[in-house]
Amino acid sequence: MSGERPALADAMMRQSETLRRTGAPVLYSLKHLALTTGVEYGYLRHVIQRNAPAYKAIRIPKNTGGYRDLLSPTDSLKHVQRWILHEILDTVPRHINNFAYFRDVTARECAIRHAGATWMIKTDLHQYFPSISEKLVYEVFQGLGYSRLLSFELARLCTWNKLGRLAPTGAVPRSHGSVRSLPYPPAPLGFLPQGAPTSGALANAATRRLDDALSDFAIANHLIYTRYSDDMTFSSPSAFSRTVASEFVVQIRKIVTASGLALHSQKTKVIPPGARKIVLGMLITPGGVGILPEQRRTIDLYVHAVSTYGPVDYAARRGFDSVFSFINHVEGWLAYLSHIDALWTAGRSRSWNDALRKHLIEVSSLG
Repeated sequence: MSGERPALADAMMRQSETLRRTGAPVLYSLKHLALTTGVEYGYLRHVIQRNAPAYKAIRIPKNTGGYRDLLSPTDSLKHVQRWILHEILDTVPRHINNFAYFRDVTARECAIRHAGATWMIKTDLHQYFPSISEKLVYEVFQGLGYSRLLSFELARLCTWNKLGRLAPTGAVPRSHGSVRSLPYPPAPLGFLPQGAPTSGALANAATRRLDDALSDFAIANHLIYTRYSDDMTFSSPSAFSRTVASEFVVQIRKIVTASGLALHSQKTKVIPPGARKIVLGMLITPGGVGILPEQRRTIDLYVHAVSTYGPVDYAARRGFDSVFSFINHVEGWLAYLSHIDALWTAGRSRSWNDALRKHLIEVSSLG
């Protein structure tokens, strides 16, 4: 026994040094994580064993119509995941061509990279989050310097494997090799649940090699490449043919497929010279980005209608649940558009506030 303690101490020191080099915080075990986050150790073990309630399926409406299915973690699990995100995953360097899920990085920065584009290829990673497996997440944590056991446990805390409409299609793969000799029973591979705080950062880290490969492809073919979550855009200010563009799509698909992901064929588009080019809901112009004309018209309509009819009447006409949900909807759009064109949005915000003030008593009476 006397010889085991120094050996254990040496192993802990070596792991600490490895973690310091990667910038990740020192974390020795699941118990250490439980003590650090204040979440019960037994609950974390049950989540890792896949036999504790961990997520609730929810469906939220999208601004563009339809719904988005999410998995919302329990409060305890969400607390742990937020700790993992801010203390561990925030230390992972950002790929220069990847723009989503990073602090102080905006969608506008992504879109403006394509200013002046003549040709554009837009595509989408199909089932992005469900395609990132527990095994890939395990490799992210192990690459940061954590032990096999703790990497496995962290991966299990950030993934889920319950089947349903939110799970990947097709057969569920068996547990990855790292589970062997670890004190947990085998289980089907988990996947990143869309809705967990850690999923965006882990998806970025797990697909860094894909970003490297697509960036190399873009450089070799004089293209500009950006990715924002599952949205990928390639553009060029130079002229080429539709045949060349189609060949580019074939090569992009091969690179994505080799990474274990897939392109969404229905969302892959080649946009030629003269056609309107939109990236992340922003109009690409020769010198930058702008607000789409239809978005400007919608805001102008809201301002005019509220000034004329009042927010209560107009919210009812448009089918909103309440006047407050309508006001929040409009002000959310104004906040988003301010990042694209601050001057235009500032003027419309003043007009919007003036329109609301005309009917202030009407709104206040509902509060």
